[in-house]
Amino acid sequence: MSIASGPVGIFRKAGRVRAGRRPDWVPSWVVLGVTCFAWGCSGEEGRVPVYPVNGRVTVAGQIPEGALVVLYPARKLGEDELRPSGRVGKDGAFRLTTYDANDGAPTGEYTATVQWNKLVKRGRDYAAGPNVVPKTYANRETSAWKIRVAEAPNELPPLQIIR
Repeated sequence: MSIASGPVGIFRKAGRVRAGRRPDWVPSWVVLGVTCFAWGCSGEEGRVPVYPVNGRVTVAGQIPEGALVVLYPARKLGEDELRPSGRVGKDGAFRLTTYDANDGAPTGEYTATVQWNKLVKRGRDYAAGPNVVPKTYANRETSAWKIRVAEAPNELPPLQIIR
């Protein structure tokens, strides 16, 4: 048996050889798919520049390990607003993320919130308990924690929340 040139020939499927017509659309879809993927994943296009933001937080003298810090733009921008966030580590420090891990936040004025749900034991498992940060710091509308992100690395002053 010989392999014919053109779209008719022999091709393999799961280790077997079978004769038949090769679908003409396969190469076009492959090229189109690869092109669309590369174009859609081309990186930074459409992204707002971000700058590193680091800070520390304590709650009633305790390090709120695992607490979530979220920045909300001072002016509400609707569904499309970026909300950089970060988790507090064992040392009380956090680094903000907007697009990629620890990349920072766009420049601007923000209101920051903190939510810390300590783990509580339920049976043999652990689950998130109630937020132990005063409600005023957990709400965008009431938080007094105001932040300005500049076009440079930003080291925020430590936030000490007293209950």
